[in-house]
Amino acid sequence: MRILLTNAERLCADPTLLAQKAERFGVPGCSVALIRGGEAFGSVTCGVRGEGGEGVTEDTLYECASLTKPLFAVLALQLADKGLLSLDEPVAAQLGGIPWSEEADFDKITPRHILSHGSGLPDWHSRPMPMLFAPGTAFGYSGQGYYLLQHLAEKRTGKTLPELFEEHIFVPFRMSRSAVLWTPSVGSAISVGFDAAGKPCRVRSGVDLTGNAPEPNAAWSLYSCASDYARFLIGLLRCRGWLRESTYRQMGSVQNIADEAIAWGLGVGLVRKHPDLQWHWGDNDGFKSLALWDKGTGDGLVVLTNSDRGLSLCYDLAAELTDADFLEDMAAFIETAE
Repeated sequence: MRILLTNAERLCADPTLLAQKAERFGVPGCSVALIRGGEAFGSVTCGVRGEGGEGVTEDTLYECASLTKPLFAVLALQLADKGLLSLDEPVAAQLGGIPWSEEADFDKITPRHILSHGSGLPDWHSRPMPMLFAPGTAFGYSGQGYYLLQHLAEKRTGKTLPELFEEHIFVPFRMSRSAVLWTPSVGSAISVGFDAAGKPCRVRSGVDLTGNAPEPNAAWSLYSCASDYARFLIGLLRCRGWLRESTYRQMGSVQNIADEAIAWGLGVGLVRKHPDLQWHWGDNDGFKSLALWDKGTGDGLVVLTNSDRGLSLCYDLAAELTDADFLEDMAAFIETAE
């Protein structure tokens, strides 16, 4: 995948073009960051981030939702490189404590299964959880698995998830504006999330401890801006995420098959006909996002939106700004994944 230079230069030079697109798709606010040849190429923002009409800026934060997962995957792989966890030893044996499921197959789940969505765990469920299939035998998108692996990472290091993100992700990747736990400073910078009718549906005023997926959460609780997320991708493209070469190669190689077009590596989506292409999306109420990057060309795209309508805008921008020929396959997968 390559960034289309003329289109990218035009969009970055004239933010009204992005604003017109966002208005057409009913998206109140959007931030875009582009990477070319492993370097930051440009960025552009448009729209509003609050009920009072406050404008989106480069520093505006979004709930990145499942775009959290690739960052946590790199963190977990760094811990594996240091011998602090084993990718192929069952999590239950490494974690101890009360099993999250009463089914025997739970004891077979490994970090590799979790990172490639082959654990057999549901996406989110109260405990004890059912097992949907035997680990390693199918594909089933599971945020619950990432949350389980978070507990193992915290136990093995004696550190909280925010401490681990700061040490392994935010500092080395220079993501100075990002967080993985809501704080008042996050609250002052984050956009409101808007529903499909353009009404505020996600107005954050504290840490989200509701349901089966409380924060901080390895599956969804990244707060970031487009330029920060692009720095993460640049760190992958230029420095392999500070992973061993063999580990980085495994991250981007097929570990599980989702459908005819889409596969999964360790923490990242793959397009089966383009071995160098990696991607992920984010989907929280009021926030939709997409990131694409190609380790062969060094090109990449990050789109963050504050709207339930945002994925349509993400696809449209990806079609205009890149030569991607896989967007329909990706969209079809996303439609049924969660």
